[in-house]
This record gives sequence, C-alpha cells and structure tokens, in this order.
Amino acid sequence: MKRQLLIAIGCSMLLAGWLSAFLLNTVPQKSSLYIIGPTLLLGVGMAVIRKTAGVKLTVVTLGLTALAALLTMNQLYPTKGVSLPIFQKLKQDQVEKGKSVSIAVQDTDRVDAFANPRFLEAFADIKIQLFSNLPGPARMMVFDSSGNLYVTIPNLGAIYKLTDVDNDGFSEQPVLFHVGLDRPHGLVWSHDKLYVAETSQVVELSDTNLDNQADKVRIVVDGLPDDGGHWTRSLVMGKDGFLYLSVGSRCNACEEDNSMRATILKVDPETGNTSIFAKGLRNTVGLSFSPDGETLWGSDNGRDLLGDETPPDEINKIIENGDYGWPFCYGQQIPDPDLESTERCQHTVASHVDLPAHSAPLGITFGHRLNAPEEYKNSLYVALHGSWNRSEPTGYKLIRIPYGNQQMNTSGKEFLKGWLVDDKAWGRPVAPVVGPDGNLYLSDDRAEAIYRISWMK
Repeated sequence: MKRQLLIAIGCSMLLAGWLSAFLLNTVPQKSSLYIIGPTLLLGVGMAVIRKTAGVKLTVVTLGLTALAALLTMNQLYPTKGVSLPIFQKLKQDQVEKGKSVSIAVQDTDRVDAFANPRFLEAFADIKIQLFSNLPGPARMMVFDSSGNLYVTIPNLGAIYKLTDVDNDGFSEQPVLFHVGLDRPHGLVWSHDKLYVAETSQVVELSDTNLDNQADKVRIVVDGLPDDGGHWTRSLVMGKDGFLYLSVGSRCNACEEDNSMRATILKVDPETGNTSIFAKGLRNTVGLSFSPDGETLWGSDNGRDLLGDETPPDEINKIIENGDYGWPFCYGQQIPDPDLESTERCQHTVASHVDLPAHSAPLGITFGHRLNAPEEYKNSLYVALHGSWNRSEPTGYKLIRIPYGNQQMNTSGKEFLKGWLVDDKAWGRPVAPVVGPDGNLYLSDDRAEAIYRISWMK
C-alpha cells in the first residue's frame, strides 16, 4: 500500500511538473527563475518513482505524464499549446487535400514557364488566370484609383503598368511606366502619385501629362542604408497619411551600426521627416494595415544557420516603439543561441504567428475587399516565397490566416500551392493584392508572372 501511494505521489509530481513547464509557454513576460518550480517537481517525482519502482518504470511514467500534460495543455490553450515535432508531422500529413486547378493562359504559343499546362492545388472554389507575363521577376504591386496595376521589377530598375480594358482577366501589353531606379520594390498609390521604395531612397512619381509614363520625380527620403545585406524596401501608407517603410538588416545575426537597419520607419511624405517606428525586425518584407486601418502587421524573415526548424519566420503585430528582439531573440521571446540574452528577451515583443523556418513570408494583404465568401474575406493572405537553405524545401505557397473582430488566429491555413514539384520550384509567389474588381492578384518572381484569382459564382 505504501509503495502504491509513493508511486501515485511521484506520478502526480511528474504531471504537475510537466504542466507547470508547459504553462510557461503561455506567459508572455516570464523570468528565467520560473523554471525552478517545474524542475524541482520533475526531479523529486522522478526520484520517488525510481526509488520505489526502478529505472524502467520511471522512464515509462515520465513519457506518459508528459503526453498527458501535453494533451491537457492543448485542450486548455489551443492557440498557445505546446506541439512536439512528431505531432506537427502527423498534423501536416493529415492536411486536407486541395483540388487541382489549371492556370488559364491567353495563348498557347509560349516559350516561358507556361509553355506547358500548369496546375496549382487550391483550397477554395476558385479560378486562376495568368493575368500577365513580364520581362523580369515581378515583385510588389499596387492598384491606382482607375484600376491600373503597377508592379516593380527590381533587377531591371523598372516599374510596369498593366491594364485590363476589356475586363477579360488578362492584361493588355505591359507598359513601361518608369525605369532607371535603384532596385525599386515597395509601392503605394495616393492622390494620383506613386510612391516607390528604392534601396537607397523613396521617390514620388507622377504622370502629369497622362501618357502612361512618369514625367515628374520627387525625392521624398534619401540616404537609406545601402551597404549590403537585405536590399528590399517595402512600403505601406497609414490612414494617418504617413508612409511606413521597412529596412532590413545588413547581416544574418549581428548588432547593427546603423540605427535605421532592421526597423520600420515612419515617414512624412510631404517633408521627408523620418523616425523609427519599430525595431528588432530582421527583414520585414510584407506590410499591411488591418481592415479598420488601426493596426500594422508585418511578415518577418528569420535568420539562417540554426538548422531546418529554427528559428520560425514570423507574422508580427507592429506597435509603435516596439522591440521585436532581433538579433538577440526570435519567435516567442526565445534567446538566439549565438547571442544569448535571456533577460533582454523578456522585454521584447513576441511574434503573433510562428511560421515554418525558412518559408520566407513576403507580401501580405487583408482580404476584406474580396468578392468571396466571408471566411476568405476575413483572412490575412501571406505569400511564402520558399526556402533555399533547408534540407527539405518548405513554403512555395499562398496561405491565409483567419482574422475577425480585430483578432488574428495564431496559425494559418493553406490556400494555394503547387509551385514546388518534386522538390523543384517552377514558380515562387511574392505578393498578393486585392484589386478593385474584388479579385486577388499574386506576383511570382520565378515564373515572371502575375496571377488573377477569382471565386467561382
């Protein structure tokens, strides 16, 4: 009887130890001293069972209590529960299969990526058209007030303008709107002006004579860091009339000399006055305001050289004066093993959504203006450009993260994939944007394409 009682006490201590350890995952600002409690409970519990029942039963009991605590936590905290790699793999294997959708092209006499029929796997009842092919890798896009689409091609230093006069879902011949820029990337359209984020500056372009070419150029901000590293500059405008500009890090994981690096800057488009809005963001490529215009969200690309699964890429809720931890920590305030600073990480902002490491989230957009069922309208769309530094490729898809009542889920759902075939990518999605026609447009810098995605009636 005494032996059974001791075993029960030991099991209870092990279960309590695991639960308290997993509970730390739900505490946003936790001290490193908190781990003492779980450690003591687990240690004493193991000692009691080992002394009473031996080593083998101790190992079995340790595993069973860990599993019981894990299942309990995931029931109590479904959005912050703890997942083990084996369960993540099982979850991935059980993902619902989408349906194959052919990409409709306007002509069949082609020598590009669409010379042969292309198919994508869709998780919605949609139609996909090849809206346009461009003479280079298509990156960021924006629509003007007349429904024309502008797209940047950084390696050509160019911006192209696309129209669909007959509304058939296929653009007419692309028009070169402006060229001679320094790796143009982010775009914003406001009051008949096109703001362009180049690597070293932000400019304002105007077409004053309406000939489909920019004839007036004004420098808004210059002197942006251009000393290597991440060169893309992304751009969004808030309802306050300010531009928000992302500037990536110079390095993989280091302390920057230039305070503009690894930040989001707030820019007055009239005066060019610039301030740091948020920092500690290694390479935030996608920027989008929530449907009510109150909250800025960003997609951040984590560092390399920590293995296939670490660190996660992130979707962050960007708050003014927020420090998101890079290079000292990532994800849920986890210290970087090469620059460990546990105490510093306790004062940083945790990521809102952790994405698979190296999936490379780029452009993001909210779907509230889509002509689509409510579940698809109430989503943030994220283009996962795909990995180059992982033994098993990941990404190469468009996902959506449910969003409603100013709250975003902490996990995403697959929406469109199929650019990766037999571990070889024929396309790489870059940036989604909602058109004035209520359809979703998506750029692809490997296939040099723009897709038009519409929901079936």
